Amino acid sequence: MKLSDSILAALNAQFQMELGSAYLYRSMAHDMKHRSLPGYAAWLTKQYEEEREHAFKILGYIEDRDGIVNFLPIEGVMTHYTCPLEVAKASLAHEEKVSASIRNLFRQARDEGDLETELFLQWFITEQVEEEANAKDNVDGFTKAKDCDGLLYMFDAQLAKR
Repeated sequence: MKLSDSILAALNAQFQMELGSAYLYRSMAHDMKHRSLPGYAAWLTKQYEEEREHAFKILGYIEDRDGIVNFLPIEGVMTHYTCPLEVAKASLAHEEKVSASIRNLFRQARDEGDLETELFLQWFITEQVEEEANAKDNVDGFTKAKDCDGLLYMFDAQLAKR
């Protein structure tokens, strides 16, 4: 069963958003490595890898539904972060944006009666619950460690275990 033009366009936009997310997380990892936070850099690198997996899961779905994937330009990341709390807050805000996009796509599939896409997107909805929870945990951890180098070091070491 082919995808409708509107669902195909929305899936392509989500594919691009997921690749952009990967690009963002890799940039964040670079900044945290530069700030001597190897644990958080490793955590963010794993997040980068997950976002790439999400993008390619969507790509595969579009291909399975006989759709054409558009490899559109990914917007560059112009921000460099000076502290891990700033990264954690930006990550949480970004995950909330991704969650909203997926929910909108899910609603669109439901409105159009595209049961296959609706079912496919359920995995992403569940995944976003975890993504937002992890991002919030990072905000909480870096907020608590903010003024204490020892706590910052310990939290960074904990993040490396992901």
